Amino acid sequence: MTFSNTTGALAEVRVTGSPVGYEVRPSILNVEPGSRFDVEIAFLPAREARFDGVITFSVDDGTDRAEIGIDVRGEGIQRVVEVVEALDFGFVAVGETRTLPLTISSIVEKAITLAVSIEGGADAFVSGSGVVELAGGETRTIDVSFSPSNRGAHTASLRFRSCESCQAVSVRLTGSGGFAHLRSRPPAVTVGTVRPGSSRSATFGIENAGDFPATVSSVTLVGDPERDPTGGLAVPREFSLTGVVVPFEVAPTAIFPMEVVFHAAAQSEPRRYAKVRVMGPNDEVLVEVPVDGRSGGIEVIADPVVVDFGRQPKNFAAKKIFVLQNVGDPVSIQLFPPEEDSNYTVVAADGSPPPWTLGDGPMGVEVTFEGSESQDYPAELVFPIYVNGALSGEQPFLKVEAIATVVDFPPCELDVAQTLRFGAVKVGTSVTLPIDITNRGTSECLVWGLELDPDGSRAFSSTSMPSHSTAVLAPGEKLTVAVRYAPTRTMGVVDSSHLVFNHSNVDTPPTVVPISGLAMGLDLVAEPNPILFGPVPTPLQAFKPFVVRNRGAEAVRITRISIAADGSQRFSARADDQLPLAIAPAASKGFTASYKPLEWTIDHGTIELWLEGIDEPFLVRAKGTAVDDPCELCSWPTAICPAEAQSVMVNSRAVLAGDADSPFGREITCKWQVISAPIGSSARPQGAGCTPSFVPDLVGRYVFELLVTDALGNKGACQHQLTSRPMDAITVETFWDVAGDVDLHLLNEDLGDRRDPNSWFSDPADCYFANCTDGRRPSPLWEGSRAKTAILEENITLGTGPEIIHIEDPSETHSYAIGIHNVSVGGRPVTVTTNVYCARGLAQSVTTEFTESKQFAVIGSIRFGSSTCSFTPDDTVWNGFH
Repeated sequence: MTFSNTTGALAEVRVTGSPVGYEVRPSILNVEPGSRFDVEIAFLPAREARFDGVITFSVDDGTDRAEIGIDVRGEGIQRVVEVVEALDFGFVAVGETRTLPLTISSIVEKAITLAVSIEGGADAFVSGSGVVELAGGETRTIDVSFSPSNRGAHTASLRFRSCESCQAVSVRLTGSGGFAHLRSRPPAVTVGTVRPGSSRSATFGIENAGDFPATVSSVTLVGDPERDPTGGLAVPREFSLTGVVVPFEVAPTAIFPMEVVFHAAAQSEPRRYAKVRVMGPNDEVLVEVPVDGRSGGIEVIADPVVVDFGRQPKNFAAKKIFVLQNVGDPVSIQLFPPEEDSNYTVVAADGSPPPWTLGDGPMGVEVTFEGSESQDYPAELVFPIYVNGALSGEQPFLKVEAIATVVDFPPCELDVAQTLRFGAVKVGTSVTLPIDITNRGTSECLVWGLELDPDGSRAFSSTSMPSHSTAVLAPGEKLTVAVRYAPTRTMGVVDSSHLVFNHSNVDTPPTVVPISGLAMGLDLVAEPNPILFGPVPTPLQAFKPFVVRNRGAEAVRITRISIAADGSQRFSARADDQLPLAIAPAASKGFTASYKPLEWTIDHGTIELWLEGIDEPFLVRAKGTAVDDPCELCSWPTAICPAEAQSVMVNSRAVLAGDADSPFGREITCKWQVISAPIGSSARPQGAGCTPSFVPDLVGRYVFELLVTDALGNKGACQHQLTSRPMDAITVETFWDVAGDVDLHLLNEDLGDRRDPNSWFSDPADCYFANCTDGRRPSPLWEGSRAKTAILEENITLGTGPEIIHIEDPSETHSYAIGIHNVSVGGRPVTVTTNVYCARGLAQSVTTEFTESKQFAVIGSIRFGSSTCSFTPDDTVWNGFH
């Protein structure tokens, strides 16, 4: 709007009144005589409603003062186009493309231009148009394509935005990449040893582990030249297939049963090998199943056939166990030990004396090796086999190879943690932490005998011990032993164990690493954990925020914060709130960690959060790398956050006005992220750059981090807070923990009884998805007024919320009941949280547990008063409801 000064004096123009939803920029201006000046009137609707009013200006030229009124009219709308909520492509073969049409309809009178973008899956989904232009009321169709490059579910959001600051209209894109794949269950089939002249069958299944039906055109037996080179492709006459009728189809996840029969020869013969070949309609091999069988006789085998001790130190007695088993005719077999070897000793694993009787099951054999010279020690352990008191003519001996190498390394220079502390860990959960054993010397290092103390707490375990009893570490090489702590009950005392290992030679004392942890009933989680600072120049101090969430049912009090003495002291941490602080159930608190390196190194530290009533701290790990770069590289960019915290209405747009500065003028990029938000919030900054917009979806406090990065990758950060206020005098918000369809209802109790099922899902008494969204209101309006009638902001049918219902001017003569309907979350239990705000404050927070679909819960009733609000709980639940 243009102001023209037609007088001969300087005139001051000042905004003296502006209706809700409008801003005038600038609000004060001076217009020179005979000049013109433009002002901008911005319309920023906070909700879906009409915003009509008058903007008033005062004009003062020093002698006269006048008032000017400008009528402004506008309507806030949720969206400018109508589209489907979701577009599902189903299963599409990996590497192929499926294209679906998407219809877009303008619901406004003006021509609009929509910017089209895809978030969260642009590698798999493609829009046929980057810009869509629509005349008023026009409907158009665009193509959307799905091209999966890998198997599994893919999701994305197709967004249409009519202006940079406008709320985007989203279409959820879903699809799954798949392929056809047959496999055998089990992968190989053995019929075993069959008595001469008899037959035996074995069953197996052809499973479709893919995503599409598979057609089988033929199933045949073929030779197996890889396992039987002399037989070539000829099929041994002993094998046959039964009951196979082709063609047939195998549906996804289905298993088609098959049977192979082995007809033993009249006398004992060597093992026979073949394959079952399954072919598709285009003569492609879908799967081949190895099969084998043997005619008669005994067959004693060893597993493994080679006992490899690897490299061992001098004069150390290393032990290994292997298994012997008769897989042939079930006759009584006696095994005698092999001839004595000066370096290998063989005994039964159960301690029984020889000769050993080998029955139907396996027998464990323990072999011990010890060598005194630096050399290889190959050996052949030969076990004589006796049947019916005589040496077997069929298989007189079983030979097992053994190999070991004795090495003589110089003493090791190892870097290993002095202790491993898990701190306080919730019962029923597990935490896995590493113990790193690093060779800091200039020569190879021999490490052996790694084990957890057998007398230590059984809450500790490890699955990453070396497969051999020894490990040889090259200079600079690291061996990591992952230790898992999984407490099952609270004992009130610290659980302890030790990691024990030897190195260098048998004369070097073993290394012992104490391990400890304390089981607790509290359920805390830190995000992130560990905190990774990355490279930090030595003159500087870097800061990182982290959040501690209480996932338990009782409040947690943190009394102090410290840095563990067994780690780097270059880290520090503080709470955003004053200590001691309490974290309520389902709530979180913010903290800030810092890292100030002293010299070039990699620093590992542990932040200790001490809890009231718990003898061990809750631990948060931290890691940083000190760098000593040239001075210019040490000059990090500075992130500039707004000087004051912001306060906006929930579901209204705010601008995160950030900025950045680089001492050397390097180009800087900005990225805002939410580091703390009300439980249940999924709102994120919209748009890129230093000044994106943000629409809070729940009432409460949001903490942001502005991360700025210069062209060299140097980073700086700052934090900013925003508080989201309730929309109206009564505001009800609900969210849930399992993705699906949960609906929020608000019942006018002057029009219906909350305990009468017929009052719900009825118009006008109940405000819900059918009559209260997309510009609709209950009809007739409550008390004849839009301001006294509730409105539902958005109906979420796939997700975790939130849904919000609010009333601008609620009645003081009756109450409003709140209902939650679990439509469907895939048949799983779901927890729903509902926050009720009245007179701009939190009146009640209610958690509702649903165990099945089609349950409806009346959680309570809220009554508005000019000075106070009252909430009355209700526990009415109906099953199989709507």
